[in-house]
Amino acid sequence: MVSPGKLTALTALADGSAPEYEPTIDPDTGAVSYPEVARQLHDEDPTAFEALESLARRDILGKTFEEKVYVCPGCGAEGMQYTSACPGCGSAYTIETELFEHLECGHIAPRTEFEASSDGLVCPGCEATLDESDENLERGMRHVCQDCDSYFEQPEHGLRCRECTDIYVPSEGKERVLCRYDLTESGKRWVETQLAARESMVEMLTERGFEASANTTVQGESGTEHPVHVYAEDELLDSRIVVAVHERPDREDAAELRDVAADLDARPVMITTLGSVATGVASLAERDDLRILSAGTDGSLERDYEVTDDPRTTQSLVQRIASAVKQP
Repeated sequence: MVSPGKLTALTALADGSAPEYEPTIDPDTGAVSYPEVARQLHDEDPTAFEALESLARRDILGKTFEEKVYVCPGCGAEGMQYTSACPGCGSAYTIETELFEHLECGHIAPRTEFEASSDGLVCPGCEATLDESDENLERGMRHVCQDCDSYFEQPEHGLRCRECTDIYVPSEGKERVLCRYDLTESGKRWVETQLAARESMVEMLTERGFEASANTTVQGESGTEHPVHVYAEDELLDSRIVVAVHERPDREDAAELRDVAADLDARPVMITTLGSVATGVASLAERDDLRILSAGTDGSLERDYEVTDDPRTTQSLVQRIASAVKQP
């Protein structure tokens, strides 16, 4: 099922109020988010990234590469930062430094430790006086660890977690590719079909004297807030109806709608926009007085629907729309 929150996020893409969804990376923490999507989702929904990925896998959304970040293998924080580290102790506190080596005594130290005198430089190892052009004085740039005092030509590459501060070799960081998401052409028609079914249900219930609304949240007798596709009530007759719109509902979807309806003291109605449900859904509906309707692509509602042993073997609505678009 596409939850009310997900459908709201898709509707924003369909009507152009949000041309696409782009990732935002916090410059301080490295945390990745899709704030525009997150604002539309409810507590019951997955994260914005998970929601977008699930819709992309169904070809409702298309995605374009935007950025790559690394997730800490230790604490799971996002946005690890590249750093260099000492190959000896692993400290990131390394500084590229000019070193002098006195070849006669073998002492190596930063240039600043070779004290300057009126006669030249003084080796801190043997206290010999040297000239900077002395052939026994060799110089070069090396990285010096400020924690263990070791020096090396090149530090090791590393990824530092901004949260736990641990450093890992790049191969240990978990790559996460971030993308921009927008509606595919068939995805846009899919959204239109879901919305049409929802609006048709609102119109039908309104004509029958109910006060009906789409994409709303209703508090149940348990105190739980339930986001629903359609909710309608007739105060005079003390009657309520809650509606869920699905492409191909499974038994778990039907059981969830039944439980929500029980908490709202409402009659459950399920709409399938694919026109079919699994055998388990049909049997649960018959047992628990759950009404099933099928919706056409224009939003028209019918009582007839197909019962299949495995609805996953049939084409999805997006696939059917895509096939229709490709036909000459």
